[in-house]
Amino acid sequence: MKNLPSKEELAAAWEEVKRIHRIHLMPHGVKLPKENSNKRIWLSMLYHFLDREVHKDEISDAVRREYPNAARDQQVRHLKRDGWNIQTGKKSGSHSLDPYNPSPSLLIDRARRGAVLHDEDFNERKIAFGFRCATCGASEGEPDPRYGGDKVELQQGHRDPHKPSDDQENIIPQCANCNRAYKDHFVFDEKGRVHSVASIDPVKRASKAVKRNIFEFLKNELGDR
Repeated sequence: MKNLPSKEELAAAWEEVKRIHRIHLMPHGVKLPKENSNKRIWLSMLYHFLDREVHKDEISDAVRREYPNAARDQQVRHLKRDGWNIQTGKKSGSHSLDPYNPSPSLLIDRARRGAVLHDEDFNERKIAFGFRCATCGASEGEPDPRYGGDKVELQQGHRDPHKPSDDQENIIPQCANCNRAYKDHFVFDEKGRVHSVASIDPVKRASKAVKRNIFEFLKNELGDR
């Protein structure tokens, strides 16, 4: 740990990260880590060494200096999920930070989500589905038959998350519970039934047996590609 910046240096870097975030990143929805989190140290290290790539082992050492029981392998790349522009370095396990711009994937996602159908067009989609959630069948304006409570309000769900959100044929009405649960993980058919996966998240949650079957299928399907 002899080459680590001092705690005071990291504290100064963190204050600068917070200032830059407030001005340049917060308007885009980039999430600022909590003061007592490992991610705070990740960002502080990346900003302190802004002129070079930082290996995750260095960052892990800095985290373990402050939190001795922390994991030895800190997964810095996870900052991308919060909208930070983390770039992979030339050396495996190395990263660098662009502190002034959000992650490109965040900008793409916000642009896609910002494109929605006008109320009149969405109403046509609701009429086509009988004012019911295309996934579970809950009726708009009535209590959810599964959860009760507030009346169902239909939202604009995406048949295929990778296609435009302002394409009427790519929109299906979904209740808030289904829209929240399915997120952008699946592709739906024209009747609102799950047709295929749109992200690897469902695979991550699958059992080892299912993962093995998927692996064997992809190996046969794709070969060495």
